[in-house]
Amino acid sequence: MAGGLAEVRCEACGLPVRAGKRSAMQTSVQWSGPACDRLAEAAAGRPTALVPTCPELRTSIDRAVREGRLEVS
Repeated sequence: MAGGLAEVRCEACGLPVRAGKRSAMQTSVQWSGPACDRLAEAAAGRPTALVPTCPELRTSIDRAVREGRLEVS
């Protein structure tokens, strides 16, 4: 884990992200390349700082926390 972020792969599409949890409610996600098609499609034409969420990626991150692969700091 570097900088409080650990690699997590989405169980649905397999794309890797770096994720971190500062609390049960706060999650940080960094993509090293393009986001999956689902997120890119959801973000198209949205002039906002809020980023669409992928439920499959959320599930993968939550599982990583439960399995101890990602710590809540």
